[in-house]
Amino acid sequence: MTTVDLEGLSIYYEGRGTGEAIVLAHGIPTDYRAWNAQMDAFQGYRTITYSRRYAAPNNNGGDLNTSTVENNAADLSGLIEKLGISPVNLIGHSYGGFVTAYFAAERPEAVRSLVLVEPAISTLLIEKAESPAQMLSLLLRSPSVATSARKFITGSLNPSLAALDAGQTERATELNVDGVQGRKGAFSSLPDTTRAMMVQNAKTIAELRTKLPPFKDRVGKIKCRTLTINGETSPLWLRRIGELFATSAKGEHATVRGTAHFPHMENPTEFNRLVAEFLSKNHG
Repeated sequence: MTTVDLEGLSIYYEGRGTGEAIVLAHGIPTDYRAWNAQMDAFQGYRTITYSRRYAAPNNNGGDLNTSTVENNAADLSGLIEKLGISPVNLIGHSYGGFVTAYFAAERPEAVRSLVLVEPAISTLLIEKAESPAQMLSLLLRSPSVATSARKFITGSLNPSLAALDAGQTERATELNVDGVQGRKGAFSSLPDTTRAMMVQNAKTIAELRTKLPPFKDRVGKIKCRTLTINGETSPLWLRRIGELFATSAKGEHATVRGTAHFPHMENPTEFNRLVAEFLSKNHG
């Protein structure tokens, strides 16, 4: 296994190719294998995928409830420094998209370009989900988005965390994936190997309990060119976050047709084409 040690944390990674570095950060409930279809897709780059602190095959001790966007961004920073690859091209999916965006805002000098895939930067919509006033404000501004977000919280997030607490890891994974895909049966329709990977990482669903940092004021700190990618049929609240980020960062936005929350896995050919074109434009 290829790992780096970050102050007691062991972080697994794989790399292929040579050239400018591309680092890919996965979401929940996946690991480095979520990017299998991207590892050989970008010629002329060194492509690196890693597993975040509590994802397989890492075996780090500790409390999942302490795995925050902030310390995951610090892990990413440590990995980049250990490998000596700064500045990098970053690609992040879902929760990993929040992590990479946070890193790009905190360390703009270390990032050449940023691709966010279905970024779950929920604090772009509402900073405090527990605030009735803020939820009401979102409902008044965009009732369809608020309804979509509420449906995810009550129908997917809360039940998946309850199932996880009860030790029902497969059920927790199913509830989570069906929720972010926006339809029942989405998890069961995935390939066996993908489902197995997700169940293996079910415990990372607990990361969704942690407090998420405000981000509206941080967008302006991102200095690199950006591309945000959404799936065509992902839940409306996720698509709205993608649109908000692209507008706020004055970046590009693209949609991968026929996909939901995992466009890099559901339609890797189209996804890879979009990213390759963006990278090509970014570097002339």
